Amino acid sequence: MSSRGSWWGSKSLTSLLRQHRLKKKEDIRIHTASVHAALSVTRLAAAIASVAAAKSGIESVEVGEDGNPIIISDIVASAAYLVAAVCAEAAESLGAHNTHVSSAINSGLAIQTTGDMITLTADAATCNSQSIECFLRQNLHKK
Repeated sequence: MSSRGSWWGSKSLTSLLRQHRLKKKEDIRIHTASVHAALSVTRLAAAIASVAAAKSGIESVEVGEDGNPIIISDIVASAAYLVAAVCAEAAESLGAHNTHVSSAINSGLAIQTTGDMITLTADAATCNSQSIECFLRQNLHKK
């Protein structure tokens, strides 16, 4: 057996370079899809926080053990802001630029209608499914 056959598994150098180039492209696709998914979820979380803050005091109010009122919408708004912050950090750790993250948060906070919220929800769901699909496609090709 020749040394080339045992070293490269009987593949030509051109074939190996093409395979490497395609893998690199797929890695970039997965990374880009992940960043877009993180930004879309950040946008959605900011929108939920915005809506919850706008509804503050309107909805259910409970009385705590100490007798002070607990406004549920304030708690939901705080939790949504926390989720938006975590999503923003995740997007930045994946490589999103600060301008993209701040733009996602600002556009989430600027929603006006229920149609906007539906659009943001659909966008987040689509981006996440595409990110997962790219990841699975790459990992299934390994086997």
